[in-house]
Amino acid sequence: MKYIKKHNFIFFKMNKILISVLLFSLSFTKNFSQTKKIPENIYSVIIQGSKYNYPVYNLNEKIYFSFDDLNIKKSSYYYKINHFDYKWKLSKILKSEYIEGYDDNLIEFFENSYNTLVDYTNYQISIPNQDVKLKISGNYSISIHDNNGDFLFEKKFSVINQLVSTNIKIKRSSDLDKIESHHSIDISIDCDNCNEFNGNSSDLKLVLIKNNNWNNFKVIQNPDYFLNNTLVFKDILFQAGNEYLNFDNSRINSTNINVYKTELNDIYETFLRTDVDRISSIYQYNPDINGSFVINNKFDNPKIENDYSNVKFSFKPNMLNKQDRVFIIGEFNDFTLSKKYELEPINDRFFGEFKFKQGFYNYTYCFISQNEELKFYSGDFWETENKYTALVYHKKLTEKYYKLISISERSSINIKN
Repeated sequence: MKYIKKHNFIFFKMNKILISVLLFSLSFTKNFSQTKKIPENIYSVIIQGSKYNYPVYNLNEKIYFSFDDLNIKKSSYYYKINHFDYKWKLSKILKSEYIEGYDDNLIEFFENSYNTLVDYTNYQISIPNQDVKLKISGNYSISIHDNNGDFLFEKKFSVINQLVSTNIKIKRSSDLDKIESHHSIDISIDCDNCNEFNGNSSDLKLVLIKNNNWNNFKVIQNPDYFLNNTLVFKDILFQAGNEYLNFDNSRINSTNINVYKTELNDIYETFLRTDVDRISSIYQYNPDINGSFVINNKFDNPKIENDYSNVKFSFKPNMLNKQDRVFIIGEFNDFTLSKKYELEPINDRFFGEFKFKQGFYNYTYCFISQNEELKFYSGDFWETENKYTALVYHKKLTEKYYKLISISERSSINIKN
């Protein structure tokens, strides 16, 4: 360590190791086999109950999880609880160390859709329940399995035991090459005894997530410096991206946001206006909900009374290459590249139609090029409003797992230079 005298404070100058984990630009660059398979019959996977934008809960706080199965034939589904470290690798601890009760439980509560053209079954889980209770903090997932024990899909969330406070400051990049396209983020962690969390006998990790997208997060190993009772992390860069596109099929039989017509055939058909490539465009203010979606609550029980429609997308790129593979992504599919949400080239555009439950949705277009590189059709603009979440994990060298000890969220809507 090098001691630096500055403004009458002693700073411990520490080597900063910045690891970008699972960035979208790297996640799927090798081949299409790296995309995930989403079950064709599963839709509207939702986790609720958190007071934060990010799904984080206190121990014993209720977690509500639900999904729709569009198969007419009823199925038996089972759920398991899994514990992970800060990089979403399975923790090396026994089930009995992080849950009380039983694992691999049958989902017993489900309801059939009511008065809808598309028949479906809505499955619901709440935790804790009479079968299982969480015992420790950290990263978790609820994974869903069929009656053969085969994994189908999962939803991530976190449990916190708040021990320190975290502050976020967002500004434009000081790098002239990135000032128009990136956000620079400073994080400070306030702790009464920082050595307890950042000493030789401890391991502290800062994780920064953009818009709840676990395919776009960064892990920072060490602070830049230690000032009084504060750990400071400086100039963490994220590509700013662009505002999400959106549509609203809440009023399923009439026009609405980005919907220019609807039809009723066997089921409702929702036709969206053609979207265009925004890579070379200028920034246009278009308020979004940062990639998320909201199921319309017009009915008494939207879980089973909301219908589904075939939503028809059309996209016109600046340059058409029919060898490119084009997808829509958003929180509705966990920002996952999947054949289930792939568009097809026809003439000078890409087209696709996918089922969506009545609600308001954010989405964006991306593609895998011929050289197997992932790109977005949205561009990067510093004016873009994003939601950044800072999570702090801690593990003593004598402990087996990483605890989540702090969360903070901030929007870049009031970005400062």
